[in-house]
Amino acid sequence: MQEDARRQIFQSAVEQFSDSCYRVAYRLTSNHELALELVQETFMAAWRNLGQLQEQERLRSWLFGILRNQFSKQLARESRNRHQILDCETIVRNDTSRVAGDVQEAVSQLEENQRLAILLVSMEGWTIEEAAEFLSVPRGTVLSRLHRARQRLRVLLTPDWESSIRNL
Repeated sequence: MQEDARRQIFQSAVEQFSDSCYRVAYRLTSNHELALELVQETFMAAWRNLGQLQEQERLRSWLFGILRNQFSKQLARESRNRHQILDCETIVRNDTSRVAGDVQEAVSQLEENQRLAILLVSMEGWTIEEAAEFLSVPRGTVLSRLHRARQRLRVLLTPDWESSIRNL
């Protein structure tokens, strides 16, 4: 691949997908600094391995595959220092941020495969087929993970009215 073409493809990837990569990285890590580090490592790995991209139309799924791999590497590194990886420092200042914080907390409690499915499809707007390709699973598996994730989120986000009434 010629250097100019390589730079052009990389620049396109950064322009099109850096915000989306950050959002997914933040939802995976629940930490601004770790998310930024993950995105930076993703784009550095993408630059180093750009020659492996065989179809430019698959740039997004290729890039998010790198993000997933970098996250796995980050988890392995951080397992030694586990206290840093899911460090949630959100301070609730008003009802809006409380709701966002509650949703973020609920999503962080999902199993990883359910969390990735809900992040990609419901929060990032990916199609079921795109998510299936990215996760390297059949379409039905993505649908199943989404269903279980939504059921679990309903439970986590529904107030426990019975205990609230007792506490009055």
